[in-house]
Amino acid sequence: MVRKLEGKSAVVTGAGSGGIGRAVALTLAAEGAGVVVNDIGRDQNGNRIAEMVVKEIVQAGGKAVASYDSVATMEGGENIIKTATGSFGRIDILVNCAGNYKRTPALEVTEKEWDSIISVHLKGHFACNMAAIREMIKQKSGRIINFSSRAAMSGGGNIAYGSAKAAIVGLTLALALELKDSGITVNCILPSADTKLFPGPRPKVMGGGLPPSLWLEPDYIAPIVAYLATDEAKGINGRLFYASGGDICIYTTPMDVGGQTNMFIRKVGKWNIDELTAIIPSVLGIG
Repeated sequence: MVRKLEGKSAVVTGAGSGGIGRAVALTLAAEGAGVVVNDIGRDQNGNRIAEMVVKEIVQAGGKAVASYDSVATMEGGENIIKTATGSFGRIDILVNCAGNYKRTPALEVTEKEWDSIISVHLKGHFACNMAAIREMIKQKSGRIINFSSRAAMSGGGNIAYGSAKAAIVGLTLALALELKDSGITVNCILPSADTKLFPGPRPKVMGGGLPPSLWLEPDYIAPIVAYLATDEAKGINGRLFYASGGDICIYTTPMDVGGQTNMFIRKVGKWNIDELTAIIPSVLGIG
């Protein structure tokens, strides 16, 4: 089997929690990438959860190292990327999954809670993106996959969370435009999955005209992330992808008045990279 990311170096933030980040880290490693598993968390026994994912990857024959730096500071973002360049010699892929959340009515959101959520989500994306881009520009190549949420447009139980996720869409589109001639692509995932932050089933009627997802396991999100990290996805930049179960919706950008409509595809089962390589460019009408 040809591994699509052989020789690549990847960073996945928030990768130790057993959610989407972990699934992405395992998938990138299985495709041949050396992976920096970043997470600040510990389990109930005090063990570093990032180290647990690293062991899982190494036991499966992959390459991985742990990072315990917080994404919420510029120094932390720089250290996370330095872990990749120091361990693997370069940084080819950055996946920003780190997040926090607390359901709170708007009038009860404190300044401390606002600052915490904005720092982890928005500043975390900024800190890691800036550190990675500086290295990727030297290489004239790179793949950045940011994580937003449908809460960016529809609310999500916390105004700080929705605000941060909306800003991540803006950050993604601005960077994609500015870096379009650099060999670096910047895309964004808006996922729906059963995770530690958002446990349990979803509403039977989804917003935005989307049908209910057939599955909510986090590992259904990983294939589209892995595909966007490949060389074959070099022509895909500044795109917003909803992903849940076998569902993928490619959203139009908010200001694309009169342009393409949202494009929805469903597979009964989990996508693989080869399938996505065949279908996504054709859906987007690119070569």
